[in-house]
Amino acid sequence: MKQVHATALKQLAIMGALNAFTEVTSKRLGEALGISQQAASMTILKLAESGLIERQIGHKGQRLMLSPKGVELLKKEYLEYKLLFEPAKRMQIHGTVFSGLGEGKYYISQPKYKQQFLKKLLFEPFEGTLNIRVVPADMPLFQRLSYSEGIRIEGFVSKGRTFGDVKCFLGRIQGIECSVILPVRTHYTDVMELIARENLRSRLSLHDGDIVEAEVEMD
Repeated sequence: MKQVHATALKQLAIMGALNAFTEVTSKRLGEALGISQQAASMTILKLAESGLIERQIGHKGQRLMLSPKGVELLKKEYLEYKLLFEPAKRMQIHGTVFSGLGEGKYYISQPKYKQQFLKKLLFEPFEGTLNIRVVPADMPLFQRLSYSEGIRIEGFVSKGRTFGDVKCFLGRIQGIECSVILPVRTHYTDVMELIARENLRSRLSLHDGDIVEAEVEMD
């Protein structure tokens, strides 16, 4: 997306269109951005076509609001600035324990992953993950991991199936050493997966619905 479109998206949010439909004329937006009314009108159309804003047309003019996609784009940029100006060494992320579908066990048990876990994390993990649904208030912290380097675990191909790169961040949960693990190529998610030497659910007597805090170390 062009910089002028990103700037326009931020300006619309400032004008009140972040989470509510707001009357915005192309003239008003153009003045705020220092561009012509025609250019502002084209920018609005481009944002709408890209699915970054929602647009309502009425007899009094147009009302605009950022779409969920547009909001996420701004959040991503915000988090990138926070990484630049507010680097943190540790973060406390809270969430609710829940049962997964057992996929974690399958992936963690792959020999080529296990070899790298032992070499780079200095432990061989229990074959399974502790699944935590991150609370909304801590999502900005959790999303920072997506834009951080972490400890890279290389992907591979086995029996015709591709296993992608993942990255890990060392941490602790209730005093037990663990690691957050997430795919390098991942979409927006509120699910945080933890691995450790032992079965965290059993070791900590955790049940679905329990609220936990994980301390995560940044790069």
